[in-house]
Amino acid sequence: MKVYKEYNDYIRTVRIWMKEYNNFKAMVVAMDEDIAAQTRLLERADDLTAPIAKYDGMPRGGSGELNAVEAAAQDRIRRQQAIYKEMLNRDEVQRILDRVDRALRSLPEEDREVLIEFYIDKRSWDEIGYSRGYSERWARDKGGKALKAVAFFIFGVRAQPQQLSFVFLE
Repeated sequence: MKVYKEYNDYIRTVRIWMKEYNNFKAMVVAMDEDIAAQTRLLERADDLTAPIAKYDGMPRGGSGELNAVEAAAQDRIRRQQAIYKEMLNRDEVQRILDRVDRALRSLPEEDREVLIEFYIDKRSWDEIGYSRGYSERWARDKGGKALKAVAFFIFGVRAQPQQLSFVFLE
């Protein structure tokens, strides 16, 4: 996942994360299922025991190819690496979800609801404003301020415009 570095980029990153929230949830479930399936396949994989030796007609000399045991061991290592990479990817997506969830929980209830309704429930600003007895502009402004607050909770002071950053003098 790309994380932007400028003020507006932090807002853009959080906006993308909020829009993709449901997809991220589904990805985590799919990745969990994938990891479990791959782990089961690995557990059922062929045993790494040596095959019975053949003496008649057996080729002699050094062959560059892997024997059956070495090939099975190499396949097992590839599967383990694939599972490990999938687990890393899953953990990265889960970290994003956890950050967004923590930031949303830290918002006032109305701000949280506005963001959830717009980004996660896919309602329009007009619907959100109307359901609360306000205008679309009110909902859009409320959502914009709440999104900036989420960016601040996730990224800290880096997500503030330079003129609003805290300055500590010695």
